[in-house]
Amino acid sequence: MHMIRARSGRPTVPRTDTLTGAVFADPASTPGEEPFVNDVVFTPGARTYWHRHGGGQLIVVSHGRGWVVRADGYGGPVEAGQSVWTAPGELHWHGAGPESFWVQRAYSFGTTAEWFAEVSDEEYARAVQEARW
Repeated sequence: MHMIRARSGRPTVPRTDTLTGAVFADPASTPGEEPFVNDVVFTPGARTYWHRHGGGQLIVVSHGRGWVVRADGYGGPVEAGQSVWTAPGELHWHGAGPESFWVQRAYSFGTTAEWFAEVSDEEYARAVQEARW
């Protein structure tokens, strides 16, 4: 048995550097640990920038409705109780729907995520209208 004390003494913090909108992160593991486990709360319309993970990422949704979309437009809505696997190196973004909070636990594998451009309001609106599984 291993007790994970990553949250001990650390408050939940707002994140802004690679995110649009109000997003709060509460790491459940220590940075550098594999996998890196992070509980994240997205407010309505909040989302990540385009990014990818060297070893892939598993997103497990516990509350609300959000979106996971890769660069070719494939993806769509994800609700509480559902999970999404993004393959190693797969360029994608994820975040809350326009009218819902979204709470996820993300398991990120491999090296630190590579971050790219912000997902524009137009890209976000198009994904909400057109993304498909």
